[in-house]
Amino acid sequence: MNLLLTILVAAAGSYLFYKLRIPAGALIGAIIFSAALNIITGVGTFPGFMKTVLQAVAGAFIGQRVTRNDLAELRRTLAAGILMFFTMVLYSILVGLMLFKVTQLDLATALVSAMPAGLSDIAVVSSDLGANSTQTTVVHTIRTLFAIIILPQAAFRLCEYFSHDKEELERQRAMARKLETKPPELRTTKNMLITLCLAEVFGIVGKFSGIPSGALTFAVFAVAGQNITRGTAYLPRYLKLGAQCLTGILVGINVTIEDVLNMGTLIKPVILVLICTTICNYFCAFLLHKVCRLDLSTSLFGSIPAGVSDMALIATDLGGDAPRVGVLQLVRYIGLFSVMPFVIKFLVSLS
Repeated sequence: MNLLLTILVAAAGSYLFYKLRIPAGALIGAIIFSAALNIITGVGTFPGFMKTVLQAVAGAFIGQRVTRNDLAELRRTLAAGILMFFTMVLYSILVGLMLFKVTQLDLATALVSAMPAGLSDIAVVSSDLGANSTQTTVVHTIRTLFAIIILPQAAFRLCEYFSHDKEELERQRAMARKLETKPPELRTTKNMLITLCLAEVFGIVGKFSGIPSGALTFAVFAVAGQNITRGTAYLPRYLKLGAQCLTGILVGINVTIEDVLNMGTLIKPVILVLICTTICNYFCAFLLHKVCRLDLSTSLFGSIPAGVSDMALIATDLGGDAPRVGVLQLVRYIGLFSVMPFVIKFLVSLS
């Protein structure tokens, strides 16, 4: 019953925000409504295995937009992702040391709180790195909500504001609609089921591979391979809206009454993290736009430090180039979890 209630409440939020034409409304509505349900009643629940399922679906939506002509461009995006990765590592160290100096957080907790990585993954590694998992969870819960709900809306408005980018933004949106709206002969139930099964099978393989965000990564490559070789990858829009709703539940139910009650003791670290997250988003976007010559919308969405699958689903709605955004987010995510645990352990050992 709790699961059914959670889904119904989140679906109501998704439908309401979608009908209000709020950008990425299906995702944001589900987050807000499921978080409110969990804060008020504490009964919000959702099966953990659905994270793998939804990561694979998000990967499939990225993969179905990759064509043979995109391969050369994606190599350039990979170089941009590596630049962003080094910037994010430096950001994590500097902000973590700042939090340690100006707040009451211990060094390990400050460094983990500064990592612009996924909420659920941070919760897993916090205790292993000697950090206070309760404090890091509260900080990252608020940062994740801010990064998913506020920063994409700001990026969307910025892209519309700069007149010299309007034509490029409209071109990207038109291309996104074209890529998502396959010719009628390809929009078949058979192609949909093949694409979905391929994504889920490879997503499960990726999950057990031990690679960070492996479910999404493997699904991207599997569906992209299908689309490059056969051109038959297809998932309908309603499936993306459903995936956004369910992804919103996974984010929202992590917000508990304990998080709300603990916010009072963490106001200063939270405010500092939100300010630094915003600065990091715009600074990285500036680097990618000016140095790597990526378009503004892809630079902004690719630099938002939120969940990989969340940003991939948002980018397809708000004008970012989803394959490029996916590459940028994956490089950031995998790079941070490959390097930062060792950096944190080293810095803590020196203190």
